[in-house]
Amino acid sequence: MSTKTLRKRIALAAVTALGAGLLSVVSTPAANAFYAGTGADVINVAVTNSDTATVVASTSASASRSVGLLAADTTTALASTATLLSTGTIVVSGGISSTEVYFSVVGGTITAASPTAVTIGTSQTSANITATAGAESIAVKPNSGATTMTITLSAGSTTAPGALLSRLAVTIVATSTVGVYSAADSSVNTAVVGSAVVDGVDQVNATTGSASVIPNGASGKINFSLKDSFGNLVPASVVTANSTAGGFVKIDTTNGQFDETTGGTSSVDVGASYNAASVTVTQAVANVPVTVTVTIAYRGVTVGTKTFSFQGEVAKVTVTPTKVGKTTSTTNADAANITYADSAGNVLYPTGTVASTVVTASMGDQTIVNGVTVANYPSRTATGKVTISCNATAGTVPALQVRHLNAASGTIVASNTWAQTCAGAATSLTASFDKASYTPGSIATLTLSFKDSKGFAANSYDLLDTITITGSPSSTTAQAGAAVTALNPHAARGGGLTGTLTQTYVVGTTTGDFVAVVVPADSLKTAATAAGTSQANLSVAYKIASGTTSVTNEQVLASIVSLIASINKQIVALQKLILQRR
Repeated sequence: MSTKTLRKRIALAAVTALGAGLLSVVSTPAANAFYAGTGADVINVAVTNSDTATVVASTSASASRSVGLLAADTTTALASTATLLSTGTIVVSGGISSTEVYFSVVGGTITAASPTAVTIGTSQTSANITATAGAESIAVKPNSGATTMTITLSAGSTTAPGALLSRLAVTIVATSTVGVYSAADSSVNTAVVGSAVVDGVDQVNATTGSASVIPNGASGKINFSLKDSFGNLVPASVVTANSTAGGFVKIDTTNGQFDETTGGTSSVDVGASYNAASVTVTQAVANVPVTVTVTIAYRGVTVGTKTFSFQGEVAKVTVTPTKVGKTTSTTNADAANITYADSAGNVLYPTGTVASTVVTASMGDQTIVNGVTVANYPSRTATGKVTISCNATAGTVPALQVRHLNAASGTIVASNTWAQTCAGAATSLTASFDKASYTPGSIATLTLSFKDSKGFAANSYDLLDTITITGSPSSTTAQAGAAVTALNPHAARGGGLTGTLTQTYVVGTTTGDFVAVVVPADSLKTAATAAGTSQANLSVAYKIASGTTSVTNEQVLASIVSLIASINKQIVALQKLILQRR
């Protein structure tokens, strides 16, 4: 929609609103029809302003009228507040009481009382009013130049106030902001669909864990409540919602509602008479990722902007193998991880109801792998997992593949291909250090590799007993050895796709040549025997050499011995030469 067309729509809505009287300024706060409070022996305020600018202090609550009163809050007896124009007069009541009440005023003058038990002078600042069947009221006008005024209510006596019952602090202002939009007192926030919360705090949706990232096909939502500086809703008037390209907006059909669920059909929507409602935001093109910014304006003034990133449908499926499957097992859980993304690269969290299945043809004749299932779909807090079902034959399937069906569009997305191995339990073990020589204090890594009877990396699921290592290069064990514990959290096993696990050590300070002895687990030796082979203890040599250039005493003595030997050889040779010449 063009800017010109939008302006015409706003203008039309504004004219309609003016015709209905919706844009007129409200001069009285929206509160209780008579008093802001109704308790006995508590200061109550006549919040209805006089239509004729004539103050009325009456024993009838419904008949009392203030002039220029802007706001009042009497929920706390000793900390009540009100706001009054400097040219106004506030009418307050002590409520219905069976005893006398005593009013005192600081910063203002009592100009009328009901019932008129006392004579009201031009500078009256206190009044003792005899109890009657109705409300006991006074009218109070602020002193010239005053910015605050305090009215107190005490238990009555004949000449002086008794115990304090209630206190009202009145703020005096020169101009009124009643009905004038105040950004500081208004709220605009994102919300989940169905929520009527409008507190200015953006709500997070459960699927993506974000207030702005919206799942494909779902709706974004903005709740707004527009108020003046006194906390009153501003007059209902023209509200517009405008989205950047790629988004549709829809304002609630009725002002004051927060339950709009139907998406719009345009990037612009106009409400003729609104001050609180919700805006539903949807992606303009289904299943396509897009980021849009929505602007909400009241009478042409921007009151809030929110940005939403809508995810698209699945466009990429990635499977990453993590373990070697166990032959003759249908429960090789977590054998691979799976992730989903849309065309913009956004990470997606499909539900368990989506259709992601293995491409059967990719398993070949199924003598090795006979089943692949997506056991757990990814979420914000969990990784997507694939379960592999293996037959009795060990080996590797070179190109497994999963396909995903997008239910909304009917499109099918194939994953990458990955190689998946199925193997038996470990029947052999090899060991090696990552270096032949280490300096003191460095890190040494010992890698243990497990193979099954067919020579494949052993599976990641058969349990292994503890493996003992003696003579390891560890200063923390005084080179006395260490036991290899679990690679995976719950048991020691040949781990991952390579059938290996590692043990690291902090190299000690003693230099020299050493040998670490690896004693395989009894279960591995038994398995090797059953496979017709044997598994002996392993000896792994390594060296610890000083990394400094300083010369030790041993090295000095060795050099001296070498030098003496060299001199002796030269003397012998010289003697032979001299004898030959004679």
